[in-house]
This record gives sequence, C-alpha cells and structure tokens, in this order.
Amino acid sequence: MASSKASIAVSSLQQQKEQVIDVVFLCDEWKSSKGGLSTFNREFAINLAETTTNSMKIHCYVSKSDDQDKEDARQYGVNLITARSIPGSIDSLECLKFPPPELPNPHLVIGHGRKFGRCAYFLVQATKCQWIQFVHVYCEDLGKYKRPTMADNDLIEENEKKHKMEIELCKAADAVVAVGSRLQQKYSGNLPTVQVEIVTPGIFEKFSCESQFALHRLVKNFRVFLFGRATFEDLSLKGYDIVANAIGSLGKNFTLTFVGSPPGEHTKVEEWFLRNTCIKRNQLTIRGYCSDPEELKTMFYQSDLVALPSRTEGFGLVALEAISAGVPILVSGESGIAEALEKVEGGNTVIVESDEDVGEWAQRIIETSAESAEERETNAKRLRENYRKVYSWRTECARFRRMIENVMKTANDEDLNIKVEAEECTPNETNMPTTTVPTESGGCQGVQYQRASAMLPTEGSLSQLETEDPQALKDRVLCSIAMNYLKTTPPQSIEEHNMFKEYLRELRVIFTSASLGSLVISVKCESLQILEKLWTDYSSGHLGKMVQNCFVTEKILKEFKLTELKLKTTMDIEEYKARKVYFERVALRDALCSQSYFNISEGREPHLEKWKQKTEVGESEKMKGNCKIQI
Repeated sequence: MASSKASIAVSSLQQQKEQVIDVVFLCDEWKSSKGGLSTFNREFAINLAETTTNSMKIHCYVSKSDDQDKEDARQYGVNLITARSIPGSIDSLECLKFPPPELPNPHLVIGHGRKFGRCAYFLVQATKCQWIQFVHVYCEDLGKYKRPTMADNDLIEENEKKHKMEIELCKAADAVVAVGSRLQQKYSGNLPTVQVEIVTPGIFEKFSCESQFALHRLVKNFRVFLFGRATFEDLSLKGYDIVANAIGSLGKNFTLTFVGSPPGEHTKVEEWFLRNTCIKRNQLTIRGYCSDPEELKTMFYQSDLVALPSRTEGFGLVALEAISAGVPILVSGESGIAEALEKVEGGNTVIVESDEDVGEWAQRIIETSAESAEERETNAKRLRENYRKVYSWRTECARFRRMIENVMKTANDEDLNIKVEAEECTPNETNMPTTTVPTESGGCQGVQYQRASAMLPTEGSLSQLETEDPQALKDRVLCSIAMNYLKTTPPQSIEEHNMFKEYLRELRVIFTSASLGSLVISVKCESLQILEKLWTDYSSGHLGKMVQNCFVTEKILKEFKLTELKLKTTMDIEEYKARKVYFERVALRDALCSQSYFNISEGREPHLEKWKQKTEVGESEKMKGNCKIQI
C-alpha cells in the first residue's frame, strides 16, 4: 500500500515537471509592417521556440495574418493564432482581449508596451494565467522631442500619461522585462519594488549572409541610409534632421536615402527635409516604408552607411538589422543599442556621443567614407561577430526560460510555511524507557503516514531515551505532535481537540498540509488582510505562543517522559513578501478595471464576465480540495 502511494506521488510530481507550458506572445501581426516591436516579437518567439522545444509550446496571437504568415511561423515551430474579429469594433486590437478558442487556457501571456499590455491584462483577467510585460520605450523621454502636428497638442503631457500607463501595467504584471540595459535602468528607477529583468536581442540571422557587395563597387557618391517610419511628429525625435544637415554640409558627393514614408506622402516628407534642413534636393531620395526582409536586405547592401541618429531611442532594432547584414553603421549615444555596443569589442567606434552635434556627425561620416569599401565591409562583419559573442539568442532565451519557470513556480506556490522546531527537549532524569507509541495503519482523509510511521517505534518496542540521539528524539516528538494534533480525523479526547487548527480557522487561514523534518505546517491566506494578521501574530510572538500552548500538552510530555519541551516557530519573510506582492498585484489589476483606458468597448463586457464566472467556478472547486495533510 505504501509503495503504491509513493509511486503515485512520484508520478504526479513527474507530470508537473514534464508539463509543457503554453506561452502566448501578443502582437498585431507576424510581419514587420508596423515597425520594430513586430520584428522583436517575431524574432524572439522564433528563437524561444527553438530553445524550448520540449518544455514550452510557443504561440503568437495576432489580430491579422495570412496563410503565408502561418506557414512561416509553423516552419519555425511557432503556432500562429489569428483572433476573431469583433463586429462593430473600430479598435483593431480589441479582439486580442479575448482568449482564442484554440487556446482557451494558456499558462503565460507576454505583452508588449501599452497597447499589447492592456490586451494581456484582459487575457489574465479572463484566464487567470501569468503575465510577463515587456517595455520597449520610455515615454517621458519621447515627449521631449516629439513635435505636435496640431497647435493645441501638448505632447509632453500626453507622453507623461502614456508613461503612467506603462508603469501601471508593469506593476500589475507578474514580471517585467526591458529590451536592453538602457530601458532596464530607466524603469528600475520607477519600479523600486519590481525586479526589472533584461533581454538584449541577438543577431537577426535572416540578414546575416555572406555578401560580396563591397567588391568591385565603383560608386561615385557616398550613400547614407536612414530607415524608419515617418510620422511627422517623430521626424525630429528620430534625429533625421541631424543627419540631413550633416549630409547637406558635406556637398554633392554625399547623398541621403530615407526609407520610411507613409503611402502617398513621399512629397510631404521630402518637403519636410528641404524646409527643415540644409540638404539639397539632388542629395535626397525618399522611399516608402519597407517591411519585406528581402527588399530591406537589398537596400542595406545599396548603402555605404546606415545611421541611427535618434535624440532618444529605447533600443534601435534597425541598427541591429544593419549590423546583422554586415553593413557599416553609426548610432546615437542616446540609444539602447549604443549601450549594448559599449560591451562589444569595437562597438565604441560606431557610437556618436555628441548626438545632436551636426559637425560631429559630419566628421564621422567623412571618416567612414575615407575607408575603402573592403575595409568598411571587414569592420562591419567583425562587429557582427563580436556582437554575436556577447549577445546570443540562445543565451538570452535560456535566461528568459528561467524567468518563465520562476513566474510559473511562484504562481503554483501559494502556501506559506510555518516551521516548528524542537529547540529544547529535556528528558525526565528518572525517566525509564518504557513508552510506546502506536502507529497508524493506513491513511485517513488524504493523510499519508508512511514517513511518520517509519520514525515512530512499533508497538511493543522500547525507546532508548537515555542513549537516543537528541535530534532523533526531537524528530519523534514532532512526529507525534503532527499525528495527534494536525491530522484530519476527529479528536479522540478533549485533550486532543485541535486548538491550533481552531486558531487558524479564526484567522480564516486555510490549513493545507504538514510535513516533517522540522514540522512544517503549510497554510493558505486568501486575502491580504488575513496574510497581514497572520504575519502580525508571528512578529509579535503570539503565533509562537499559540504553537507552544497547543502542541506542548501534558500528554506529549508524559508520552516522552519530558520535563520540558520548548518549540521554536519561524516564518520566511521572503515567502511573506512574495504573497504580499501577489495580493497587491491582484488589487491593482482590479483597480485598473475602473481606469477609462482599460475599459472594454461598450457591449463587450458580457463576454469577459462569462469567462470570469467560468474560471471562478473552477477556482472554487479547486479550493475545496486544498485542505489536506501530507506527512
């Protein structure tokens, strides 16, 4: 019987360890038509799928896709799920707030920034899954350099509000990850109670191929390329005017190609450059935004230099794409990629520290143009390999996998442990070892006694108290306490009345289990108030007194012929803090429901409520089975 129970327990534990974790990335698309966030999401999902084949299943939940997207994702081991459109909705991302029928109960959702963080929030509310939030920008910095397209727009105030949204989302998530060390440092200052983790993207292998583009190149002009998305309020933020002024000052042998105009607005973008910088029309070429990897690769190879002159930039993935392609780059010192490159051999040579100094940019462009095409290509490829040595997707994904495992472990570890040790155990000096303690034959209401029985003397045996190892005696005493006062069978006498469990009941603390070594009593607190009351009782010494008074009875002293038994009660402050953070996070998530920018559009609430009611019933049923003892 004991062997059967043990094998079942081991099998159950093994199943938990072998459970495949369903991880869902949220984004609006699989392609990169919307810019760097889509690119990061796709590349990270692909690389995580490659490194977690047996332990995790990677899904990407998007608002739109086509058959080519699904096939591309499938080839990389990612399950691409397209959300069902919501009739009458004008918000293209609203559909991501509801779990897909294909995956109604994911284990973990990954949100990005404000837009997809809000979608993650609603999925968490509906499915009770865990949530890791990625941050890609620092809005308060962006507001300093954005230029309003309307006179009454206060972009500094607007970006302050966006920043507050980002912070609220981070506080509500189970973990926060910044893309690059620059953002990690900035968000850590805003989240003093949150450990902001970091992921630095690796080389994009689809751009990393051997090319002979530098060989036999006979080009009269030195061609500098800028890549981005030309929303007019962002043109100054991205520093495009800095490089345009630098090129204009260098004369007709230097040209600038800007890749990023919205459809139908090439002329307007050209006019902005001509009106706001000294560049000449014959030095400037405007192209539309490019999301096709092959076309983008071709344009990289047309360039002699790719510039990232942003006045502030969370990371700067376009520069990493250029590095991956083996193309020479110059990047602003106010970008996340610059901080990453500081740790790479040769990385400092491509950073322009005087980010707004047109003269400095012009000088660095001249210096690069003075090198031969072969030298530039050799240096660019060397930088790519050095970057790969410092930041590899495999290493970054391995660290992220540990983050996921830690989040999932914390989610499943809801109990608080009360540890009881026999600090002093003094035998009666006239003690003669004649005491016997009967063993239990079989379990009762979920109690497993195999371990406890092995530690107790069998009926008819004698306890050698005078020669017994003191620790062994303490272990037997604690075992007897557990069997007499913590088992779920009704007490056989008034003395055995479970006073300690009555105390827990009065606190509304749920007793879940007890195990031996020291006597470890596991309990569950269902609210922050209950948790704080239990911790207050522990901190004041009241809990220790309750343990002493409830467990050190005349029966125990007589049974083991002791004159004194002093118990020591401890609780782990880190466990307490972890549970407190959990309750505070739940409270924050509930509070976010009242925020206008977290409300679902009118008429959509019943769908979410239906999901919540369904999961609450499941949680209630699960809770009923939680009160058990394992000794």
